[in-house]
Amino acid sequence: MKAFIALCAIFALAQGASLNHRIVGGNTAEPGQFKFIASLRQAGQDRHFCGSTIIGKRVLLTAAHCKVYEVSETVAVVGTNKQDDKNAKRHELEAFIIHENYEPSSITNDVAVIILKEDIEFGDLVQPLPLASRAISDDERLTSAGWGLTSYPGNVPNDLQWMQMNVVSHDLCQWITGASLTGKICTLEQEGQGVCSGDSGGPLVNELNEIVGITSAAYLCALGMPDFFTDVYYFRDWIVSNGNL
Repeated sequence: MKAFIALCAIFALAQGASLNHRIVGGNTAEPGQFKFIASLRQAGQDRHFCGSTIIGKRVLLTAAHCKVYEVSETVAVVGTNKQDDKNAKRHELEAFIIHENYEPSSITNDVAVIILKEDIEFGDLVQPLPLASRAISDDERLTSAGWGLTSYPGNVPNDLQWMQMNVVSHDLCQWITGASLTGKICTLEQEGQGVCSGDSGGPLVNELNEIVGITSAAYLCALGMPDFFTDVYYFRDWIVSNGNL
């Protein structure tokens, strides 16, 4: 029960005024290091609230719980690592499609695709990321990136952060957390390293440079407990179908 309450606590934070998970204990990304990442922002306010990943000319992949504002009130910003980059390209949304079986209370089926109104122009700083071609392995090293808080409580960083994370087996993660793990990936680093509010919807990437996970939930921030990501390979068919890929 305590594990479930902790899980819901970070989700409740994500649903509130600061729906952001930020990397705690990570590194500042170099320009072009994550060409596939996009910042979801409240239109007009230009305020980051979630991450997303470019997977097609007009298609982004993110978490279902990142549908915070109406489509007309949301923009996707690509081609930059910095929140204050006024020259970065902003794209209006045409549709935000969440999984039909998404369950907020347990954060299951936490996956969504975004369709943009116009094609993304690919170049040196903007490129799509392929979907996972295989299931992840236990103890695999993966990379997460996002503009989430670097400490809790704290502020959204200007510079994109990243870190490597170790996959935890479902058996071990279940034993630690007691959470339902269908369609999820668990990662665990040492205390002081992990995702936080603001990283939601961002990518988890393997060594083949494929997106394998979508940042979904955490036990507050970097408390030495597992972080949860939606398993992209598990939902691959749904993503391909709804994104028309």
